[in-house]
Amino acid sequence: MRRLDETIREARFASEAPVSSLLSPVTPHGTAVSLAERDCLFDHCAVLLFPTTLEAGLHELERAGLAPLPAVPSTVVRGRLSARHGLDPVRCEVHITRLRLDLPDGRRHPAVEVFLFPRDSHAFDARIEESEAAHGFENHTAFVVRRPTGPLLRRLVTAWHTEAGLLWEGGGHNPREGGPDGSTVLYFVRDAARPAHRRRFELHCSGDLRAVTAALPRQDDAVRRAYAAWPAVTRTTA
Repeated sequence: MRRLDETIREARFASEAPVSSLLSPVTPHGTAVSLAERDCLFDHCAVLLFPTTLEAGLHELERAGLAPLPAVPSTVVRGRLSARHGLDPVRCEVHITRLRLDLPDGRRHPAVEVFLFPRDSHAFDARIEESEAAHGFENHTAFVVRRPTGPLLRRLVTAWHTEAGLLWEGGGHNPREGGPDGSTVLYFVRDAARPAHRRRFELHCSGDLRAVTAALPRQDDAVRRAYAAWPAVTRTTA
């Protein structure tokens, strides 16, 4: 539970910390930070865990008094794990749940996202757990964009890249969340040349913005280099 405890502390810290300390500690001023402070709200921090079974993992969360929300399959993380470790996605069983926290900013909010890859999954291998636990590839900090528009997302992606060293690595649309038009999520990883404690970020937007994301510039080679150079997780309190 140590990594989960760390993620809970991260979420409590992030809910009231200045955006500059989360997003771009090297460049604490400028468009990247000002746009995030004006237009984004902290949503959650995430961690990937490896319980013996899905049921055992949820029971452990409940026994700790964390009241997990109902777990659902996570197609995004299943796909990422499958690509990273050469797995058959059909055999890679990953679920997602959320934990509600009383945050320092006064909100009671599902501020921790927990991915559960049980050891009884057909695709599980101890070497996968060792690598993922050591590097924290699925750890991220997520924001909700208050009033997403195409021009705003393009400005955010550009500023986050040039000022905060964040590379847009893709995104997706979920028709089952966020209202009648679903929701759109954008994923970012920090450039290997701009190291910092928080390495991955997400932007969550209500609505179907696939037409916008399809036109955004990709830095696929830089994204691959970022993950290839990803060091083991450094334990800190923030």
